[in-house]
Order: sequence, then structure tokens, then C-alpha cells
Amino acid sequence: MGRTLHRIQQLILVAVASVLLAGGSGVLLPGRQASAAELDNRSLRIEDPTSGEPTRHTFTFEYGSTAIIGSIVFEYCTSPLLALPCDTPPGLDASGATLAGQTGETNFVTQTLQPGRIVLTRIPSMANAGTTSSYIFNNVVNPTGAPDTFYARISTYTSVDGSGSSVDFGAVVNSTTQGVGISSEVPPILNFCVGVSIPGDCSTADGHLIDLGDLTPSKTSSGASQMLVGTNADFGVSIAAYGSTMTSGNNVIPALANPTLSAPGNAQFGINLRANNNPVVGQNPGGGGGIVTPTPRYDTPNQFAFVSGDIVASSLDSTRIRKFTASYIVNVPPSQSPGVYSATVTYICTASF
Repeated sequence: MGRTLHRIQQLILVAVASVLLAGGSGVLLPGRQASAAELDNRSLRIEDPTSGEPTRHTFTFEYGSTAIIGSIVFEYCTSPLLALPCDTPPGLDASGATLAGQTGETNFVTQTLQPGRIVLTRIPSMANAGTTSSYIFNNVVNPTGAPDTFYARISTYTSVDGSGSSVDFGAVVNSTTQGVGISSEVPPILNFCVGVSIPGDCSTADGHLIDLGDLTPSKTSSGASQMLVGTNADFGVSIAAYGSTMTSGNNVIPALANPTLSAPGNAQFGINLRANNNPVVGQNPGGGGGIVTPTPRYDTPNQFAFVSGDIVASSLDSTRIRKFTASYIVNVPPSQSPGVYSATVTYICTASF
């Protein structure tokens, strides 16, 4: 009867050991020999758990025995079980590791570096049970699986080279992760619109026809339209004006090739992008902090010109929204032939990315 009870107790103990192995948090394993103690409070902290990345591995544990210690062996394995071979996890490489720091039991230096094995050595000296120690290794390359669980077996030895029977033993578990990629895009943007009036953004642009009324030699006829422009183009933006002067059949009111003052009684057609007081028409550029500016031919108050294809405003860099008011003037001489005169001006905006 006593023999039967003894067997049942053994079975129960084996079952408990199996549960502890399956827990995965602080794997507890039997020592290499009956007298070996367990390393307690074991952990392996990985600074960057990304698969395949070189990073810092920090081992922390408490010594289990008060004993002479001359070396510590860290073995990276696909299993924590001593009964199984220690196969190095795919991609893991500790051959270029450096010992960056140590606390608790110290005075260790690196003796051996292999892809899956690090041996620290020192002049054998007493280590006390319960001493919390840590060992920091830089430039350990993580396994390449994503994610990949791997183990490290830690053993202490009286010898200086990790040979012989271990004094204390323990294993730790950790895993790599697959990074979460975050991507976005800033698309090329060009905001541009034209209208007789634009009180807000481009959605408020309104009108495409300017009525200058009756043309007479005694006064200047004038009108205005507006433009909004903004872009994130690295090399800026340009606005060109295309079209013809005022015509009625074969009758033409000549355009001003160079900036010229308005002179009633003379044949003139021109535009500019400034506020004018002779005649009173237009506004200066403004709004939104944009950096687009009128080009010189169209940047002088009270002087007007029009050359089809001219760039009337530009910037050399990206710009916030900028509003322009294009002012138009028409003068005719007494000899101007009667008729319905009209002109179409098309503004083309080009961004340079």
C-alpha cells in the first residue's frame, strides 16, 4: 500500500511540472543535476522587438545558489527544455553582440560569441543566492519570424568557460513582433478659380461676364474680375493670361504692349493686378498669407498693359491662398467705329511640382 501511494505522489508532481511548463511566463525547468538551483525572477527585455532588427537584450535574474561562479552561458533556443537540442531560432545572431552593462554580480567580460550562444567569464568568485543581477547586450539580431517566440537558457558555472555541470539554471521566453506600417500621402494640390467676384473660397466664385457699358471718348470704361490661387507645389505657381483685345468684326481697340497710364480719347485696352485711382478700379493682392505676386508689367497702380501669353502673377515656392483682382480699362478715340466690342481673356494656372 505504501508503494502505491508513493507512485501516485510522483504522478501528481509530474503533472504540476507540466502545468508550469505550459504557463509560458517564467518557464521553470529542472537543473542539469540534482543539486542545481533555480534562477529566480528571470526576464528578458528586448528594446526593439521587430523581427530581424539588431537591438538590445537585457537579461535579469536572481542567483539561486551561494556558490563560486566563474561564467554565465546564455543560449538562444527554439525550446526551453533541456532534454531537447538547443537549435538557434532562424535569423537570430548574437555573434556581434557587445556587453554594454552589468549589475549585481559583475566583473564579467565576454569570452565567446556565437550566433546562438554568449559566454561571459570572470575570475571565479562567490555569488550569493538572491542577488539580483542584469546583463545588457547590444547588437543582438532578433529572429526573423514575424512574430516568432523564442527562448533563452541561462546557466551559471564554477568554470570560467561554461564547461562542466551548471550551478544554477533557468529559462526565459520572449517573442518578436511585426511592426505596424503607417503610410499616408500628401497629394499635389492646386487651388485656382476665376470669377467676376469671389467673396470666399473657390466654391463662391460667381460670374464670367463683365459689362463695360457704352464706350465714349470722354471717359475710361473699366471693370474687374477676381482669381484665387494656392498650391503645395515645391517650385511654385504661375498664372498666364491669354486672349485678344476688344474687337467688333474687323474693328480693333489696340492693346497696350507696355504699362501705360489711362488716357481717355485714345485707343487703349489693358489690365493690371493692383488697386487704381485713375480710374478707380481694382484691389491689391491679399488674403491667406500667400506669396504669389504680380509680375512687373502688371504690378504698377494706374498703369495697364496686355500681351497675350504673359505671366501676370507667380511664386517660386508653395503658397497659401492668394486673391487677385484683375482690372480692365478701355479707352476709345472719337473716330472709333461703332459696334459691339468684346474680348475673352483666359487665365491658365500652372504649378511646378
